Amino acid sequence: MKLPQTRLTRHCRTFQLAVLWYAALVIGLPPVHAAAESASEYAVKAAIIFKIAKFVSWPESAFSNLSEPLSICVQKDDPIADAMSALSGKSIQGRVFSVRYFDKSPVISDGCQILFLSTLQEAMQPDLLEAITNQPILTIGDNDQFTALGGIIGLEINSDRVQFTINIVASESAGLDISSQLLQLAKIADNDQGT
Repeated sequence: MKLPQTRLTRHCRTFQLAVLWYAALVIGLPPVHAAAESASEYAVKAAIIFKIAKFVSWPESAFSNLSEPLSICVQKDDPIADAMSALSGKSIQGRVFSVRYFDKSPVISDGCQILFLSTLQEAMQPDLLEAITNQPILTIGDNDQFTALGGIIGLEINSDRVQFTINIVASESAGLDISSQLLQLAKIADNDQGT
């Protein structure tokens, strides 16, 4: 028996929300539809990036000492910068989470363990990603081709859904260990085809 279109649509939407809630419970991501009602898309992305970082392990060489903060580098005029700064000072994996800002191009030697590249840096992404190949830096971008360029996590928010793609080859070459819990929720990049 075929359900009427409106009923079918409602069932699909309910199923999507149930899957999203389950994913949020499994890895602690905030449900996007609830967060989007009370915060901007950038605040949602910032919270997701913070939660993702909880499921990544960096080698000791990524830090100069045991008390060095876990730092994310973002372009200071990127709309996500303010949302990221709201998370500064929180604890993550026993380290203080800090935000570092760059003007046009990040200085990679500045102690970034996470580098967020938005569409503002789209033209320079290939060069930046190549420059930090094999360095213990979690690269996160918000366009659908980010992992094809060699980025580690491509993040997309569509309607009520958080989707992300993980480039396992890039994460391994960076020496990062991504939790299987996070991998189960992600689309895995097909490195043979670049997507």
